[in-house]
Amino acid sequence: MSRFKRLYYGNAVYHVIFRGNNRQNILKLKSDKQDLLNSIRKFQERKEVKVYGFVIMDNHVHMVMEVGETHNISNVMHAILLSFSVKYRRKYNYVGHVWQGRFQSKPIIEEGYIIECLNYIHNNPVRAGIVSNPCDYLYSSAKYYEGLKNKGIYEFIDLTKYGDTSIIR
Repeated sequence: MSRFKRLYYGNAVYHVIFRGNNRQNILKLKSDKQDLLNSIRKFQERKEVKVYGFVIMDNHVHMVMEVGETHNISNVMHAILLSFSVKYRRKYNYVGHVWQGRFQSKPIIEEGYIIECLNYIHNNPVRAGIVSNPCDYLYSSAKYYEGLKNKGIYEFIDLTKYGDTSIIR
């Protein structure tokens, strides 16, 4: 049975999810998580991507991102995931698929749902029992939003402003 074609929207915001092949812990080390952030940052500039939030778990990743008019979500995610996969295969002498199937992307049509989606992804480590407060998880944008919490707004996270340093502290 064939799979459904993705629908593309210009300047759309998406909830994107991708996971390690066979639910493996692909992102187990801090350096693995940093390599993924570097891949995202690299294509954030090249492909007109705005990242509104993320959480990087050991075996999967959630992101809320906006893709510009001239690129579609498949091209952007292909570039990000391929860039990371090449580094990962070299680093671990790994053969085979790094990521399980296609990434999932759900367009976020209503603006208010972005905040709900960010809350959902930021609470992922809490639901997994890793931390009790989302801001305590290092590999997430939750801490970034802590100062904006009472304002009821969201901003895009410009990963390019972090240069070669990590946003993971």
